[in-house]
Amino acid sequence: MRGKVVGLVAGAALLASVDIANAKGPVTLTDGQLDKITAGDSASILASSTQLLNTLVATSTNTVVTLNAFTTNTLNFFNAFSAFTP
Repeated sequence: MRGKVVGLVAGAALLASVDIANAKGPVTLTDGQLDKITAGDSASILASSTQLLNTLVATSTNTVVTLNAFTTNTLNFFNAFSAFTP
């Protein structure tokens, strides 16, 4: 019974996807619509991406420096105990 239900659902999904996949021809834009397109504006995308990358690098660098200092302090603390002789 379950196999029949799964097959029915799969068949319905396949038929629905075939209907969805029938795309129409290319869309023609007017001059006014073409003037408003900014999808290829690489200068602003590059600037914002560079700023984000610089922020991520700075954050990562600060994290590494902090972790190195923490690790050094932790090792110094435990080394002080291992060198201690009562």
